[in-house]
Amino acid sequence: MGVETARGNWCSRVIDPDATYGLAQARKHLQRLEGVPDLELDAIEPSGRGALLQYRAPVDHLPQPPPLCFDRHWQPEADPALCEAPLRVGTLNIPVVNHARLVGPGLVLTPDNMILDKSIGRHAERFGIETHADGTCRFARSLRELTRQALRTGSVATHERAAILLFDPAIHHFGMWVLKCLPRLRVLTLLAEAAIDVVVPADVPDKFLSLMEFLGIGPDRVVFHDPRGISSFRRLIVPPKIYKPGSSRYGNPFEVFCTGARRGHRFVSRLTVPGAGPARIYVSRRGNQRRRLASEKAVEQLFAQHAFQVVEPSRLTAVQTLSLFRDCELIAGPLGSGLYNVLFSQRVPRALVLTPPVTKFQNLFLTMHHICSAKGGAAGYVFGRTVAGAANGGEAFDYTWEIDIDRLRDALAALAPPSG
Repeated sequence: MGVETARGNWCSRVIDPDATYGLAQARKHLQRLEGVPDLELDAIEPSGRGALLQYRAPVDHLPQPPPLCFDRHWQPEADPALCEAPLRVGTLNIPVVNHARLVGPGLVLTPDNMILDKSIGRHAERFGIETHADGTCRFARSLRELTRQALRTGSVATHERAAILLFDPAIHHFGMWVLKCLPRLRVLTLLAEAAIDVVVPADVPDKFLSLMEFLGIGPDRVVFHDPRGISSFRRLIVPPKIYKPGSSRYGNPFEVFCTGARRGHRFVSRLTVPGAGPARIYVSRRGNQRRRLASEKAVEQLFAQHAFQVVEPSRLTAVQTLSLFRDCELIAGPLGSGLYNVLFSQRVPRALVLTPPVTKFQNLFLTMHHICSAKGGAAGYVFGRTVAGAANGGEAFDYTWEIDIDRLRDALAALAPPSG
């Protein structure tokens, strides 16, 4: 991967922890290039700042199927029409920075000592950045100390091959890894170079890396960046989020998870084991105090009667995850990131989502509909309600809720007959 170590005066000039930096807006700071399939990175002037590759969306929306079911008896304000609202599709703007320096938790510096705005987004404070009214910014105390410490060691990791950045403040959360990070690998299918490395934090969970290998990115292409250090790259690709609820960039936001997505060939992971996985899986949240489902044991027993295998994804290794979910055709369970494992299915998936009354984001349940529709399927919903007086702590989402077992039984009878 062309890693070297730079020492001495050059290292001390790489980053000035006490400087005031301007924010480089990718749209204004980088040369705009029209994105074309199999674009060569050599088309970007190597001595300049870099380029903003603009891939125009071939369609402006993606149609969505109707929900499999939508029992909103306990949440009458929920709108079933939201499921069929088309997913808006926009231009995919991909910043490519020449001679980039990656600092600490994910800041990208351009060759003229500006901080790329796309590397901060709305997380300036979490990244250790103090922003000013005039559009400039400085490192906060914690980031200054971190940078000084990295410079005192006298080393900066340098990488000669082009690389794509997979960073997010919540990268250690499984849901963020599969919804925000892995879909960005879609960018690689648009570029001609096959030897583009993937940059991740050095402390990213090993299981996440193994799941990425399922998508074709093996260990030989992974570059680890120390979140307390500095790395330098000849060319660094800084892709935006491909999916947000209600919209996507360029096309199918979860295409990297679909059969044939990677240039017409399905990557066969060495991690999977022989045999078939279950067709029906119930994802349990037992033991999780956030949005705790009351009587979940009884709910699990009901699903078991309909031939569902009950699993707790957080307890699975990467091998177990890929082997278990690869043949899943119907996934069910309380709303949560464990349901996103259906992305690793090689079947057309359906989902039955038990939907709690309060979530962090409004209409969060729609994400499962978009996930399933991206792979040719659809999702259904049974909405629950809060158990009166059953708050489990001081946090807004530490509560207990319940599902109407009779309505759930009816939904299951329609979607998954016991004899099926």
